[in-house]
Amino acid sequence: MKKAEARKIFKEERLALSPDEREKRSQQILDNLVGLTDLSGKKVSIFLPIERLQEINTWKIIEHVNAQFILPVVQKNELKHILFESEEQLRVSDWGIPEPQYGKEIDPTELDFVLVPLLAVDMAGNRVGYGAGFYDNFLKSCSPECTFIGLSYFEPVEYIQDFHQNDIPLHFCVSPNSVYKF
Repeated sequence: MKKAEARKIFKEERLALSPDEREKRSQQILDNLVGLTDLSGKKVSIFLPIERLQEINTWKIIEHVNAQFILPVVQKNELKHILFESEEQLRVSDWGIPEPQYGKEIDPTELDFVLVPLLAVDMAGNRVGYGAGFYDNFLKSCSPECTFIGLSYFEPVEYIQDFHQNDIPLHFCVSPNSVYKF
């Protein structure tokens, strides 16, 4: 399977999930994430869900984990990271992403964990996102000690063929049914 095919298939599968099923899977992902590692007190980059794309409800993680959450903001075709302090900071961007409009910027080298959005992942930890390259560019700037954890409604596929040297693999992927270490 190639990236474009995986992107198409998993976008369609995600959109086919009922609201109840998405909430159930989001809760299972939270439960599996908490079982994987203790994020308490850590600096964790987390994405907020794009409603129209029916992404994983990461608000569940923010509400149940005592970490310092850092939110990405798209600026000039790259991701900046702002400390999340309250929902009052947020505005929905033109991309449909809730983003902080102000707050303390955090350097990527300070992050302990990055929770990474994806559409698909393979058994080697290679992820397929929306194709803009924002996350791959951002992950390159993180500390070598930072752990990259993908969050997925679906289990990994065996192999995606067309990855290249600029693609950054994940360390783990958390799905509703399991945790995968790569």
